Amino acid sequence: MRVSKSDTICGLAAPAARQLMRAYYDDRPVEVACDVLGVNQDAAQDQMRAFEAAGYVERSGLAHARGDWWATTVKGNALANASFGKPISRATATRLLGQVIDRARAYNADPPRLLTVTEIVAFGSYLDPAVDPLGDLDLAVSTVRRDTDGQRYVDKVLEYARTSGRSFSTFHDRLFWPARELRMILKNRSSALSITDEDVRKLTDRFEVVYAVGEDPDAIPPPPDAVADA
Repeated sequence: MRVSKSDTICGLAAPAARQLMRAYYDDRPVEVACDVLGVNQDAAQDQMRAFEAAGYVERSGLAHARGDWWATTVKGNALANASFGKPISRATATRLLGQVIDRARAYNADPPRLLTVTEIVAFGSYLDPAVDPLGDLDLAVSTVRRDTDGQRYVDKVLEYARTSGRSFSTFHDRLFWPARELRMILKNRSSALSITDEDVRKLTDRFEVVYAVGEDPDAIPPPPDAVADA
């Protein structure tokens, strides 16, 4: 998705809307919106409901007495990754795709990692050869955990986060660090890449699998009963 800084999305300036969506990659409470937008809880609830009505976020099952929780949809992830820059050529998109696949291969061959990239799917305008330039390159990435024991995996994640050298404001942020780190590795700071973990097969029949772990001889194979990372 490519938008202009002057655009207004659900009543917010585009940069603020993008920042808000970036804060909701995973299930988060309304207090996160309070912090991002600098408003009280009632105003944040109203704003998140507006984004929900527009299809950018969906309510999770983690609601409690203090308010609802939300996470971004495919549309919300696209906005979170939206670029305010110039469109990219098809040649650039093809080069970027090759680099993402190379980074996925390197990640999957690295023993200390806790996740495995099982599949990368391209979708959107990249699949239409008549479109050039493109707004960005849309990719869906599927991952599984390398350890199938739930408690042992959590223990590994907490240690992985501790040794990362990063600071985390919440326990939730530590738990989701491997997934966030992987997204950062694959994007490599490129504003032209839009990455989601949604199953795009449910949304479109126009997609192309560009990487599959089963076809990567150097990847550390995930266990047969590996659990999808959610």
